[in-house]
Amino acid sequence: MHSSGTLRILPRFFADAGPRIPGVGFAVASSHEGPPVAVTDEERQLARTMPQPRRGDFLIGRSALHRAARAAGLSTGPVLCDGPRPRLPGGIAASISHSRGIAVAVAGPADRYPALGVDLELTELPLRAAHLVLGEPERPLLGPARTAARRLLTLYSAKEAAFKALSPLTGPALRGLRDLRLTPDGAGYLARAAGHPERSARVSVRELPQGGALCWALAHP
Repeated sequence: MHSSGTLRILPRFFADAGPRIPGVGFAVASSHEGPPVAVTDEERQLARTMPQPRRGDFLIGRSALHRAARAAGLSTGPVLCDGPRPRLPGGIAASISHSRGIAVAVAGPADRYPALGVDLELTELPLRAAHLVLGEPERPLLGPARTAARRLLTLYSAKEAAFKALSPLTGPALRGLRDLRLTPDGAGYLARAAGHPERSARVSVRELPQGGALCWALAHP
């Protein structure tokens, strides 16, 4: 989908395309920058136990996270792992995503934003995978056939961001993307968790040059 030249340009594009939420920092890191510098010694040590490409994704993800926290006026210290999720210090809500050597992150104070989600997708998603992402009532969101594949990638990214924002609040009842329902809401979507109608997140969408999507979600208190 993207040439290596386009991947080098995208981080600069994000400077204008990322979220503008009061008190929330947004940042990007890229493997094209060279060795990540905004990481701690403890994170580097943990990364050495990981195989590639997981090691590279982990390091650029942590680099983006620390930059996002600083942009929000926060300090994180080392951010290690709780299973697949970052082990965040108390008082901070954050989310990380990475795709094809680029990582993005959002961070903000947890007392103001109980949960945040971000997702970056730079790899095509085949239209035959739509049933893994969308429930039957959501199929009309794909729109015309000529643009359905790109729309599916955007919907997938929107659900990934919403899942990251809502799963810490709903617990294991939210099992996967099909447990979320998207409805159009202005330029983005409102995501609701099945079985938890009181839980919702506002998802903002940015479609990227030459394909791809960047989405972020803000859970409602």
